[in-house]
Amino acid sequence: MKRMYWCCAALVLSLGLAAMVHAEDDYKKFGVRIRAIYVMPAESFDNKLSAANAKVSDDVIPELDLEYFFLKKLSTELIAGVTRNDIKINGSFAGSTWLLPPTLTVKYHPLAGDLVSPYVGFGLNVTFPFNSRLNGDKSFSIDNSVGWAAQAGTDIRIKDNLYFNIDYKYINADTKVKIGGDKYNLDLNPHLFGIGVGYRF
Repeated sequence: MKRMYWCCAALVLSLGLAAMVHAEDDYKKFGVRIRAIYVMPAESFDNKLSAANAKVSDDVIPELDLEYFFLKKLSTELIAGVTRNDIKINGSFAGSTWLLPPTLTVKYHPLAGDLVSPYVGFGLNVTFPFNSRLNGDKSFSIDNSVGWAAQAGTDIRIKDNLYFNIDYKYINADTKVKIGGDKYNLDLNPHLFGIGVGYRF
């Protein structure tokens, strides 16, 4: 009798685990999304440059991201976009820089599958400045940076596999800037506010 009981219990457990695995597999694993991003650097220049009152301008850019769900509530997201930011000194235009900041995050979706599905994420950012110019200073450059990124957002299902998305990211981008042959600290640390649409398949 006990043996039959344990056999039945094992069968029920096996069926339950199989149902869980099936439920876990019953979701769309791949996603692609297009967002409009408002990039707002929270720049902090070296104290030695305080007299210059240097600022880095905001920018609005298109962004493409790819997402993969390796579990129903857990995904990874890679974003790609390029920003162009003006550099102002004492309120006047002094130059510009382009920034390529690929960012990879791991996201947790506590309400995955619901009509409204919020998420939080954390990951890694690498920022590549290029074509940086400042008042004809040929030595001017901005170093690459590696830092962390945090995000929060919400997917709202429109229909079938189509989603509306609201997203916020903070990117830790601490780097060095070369001016007149000398290097100074520069923390770009941009806030990224995004809205867009995505398709999951």
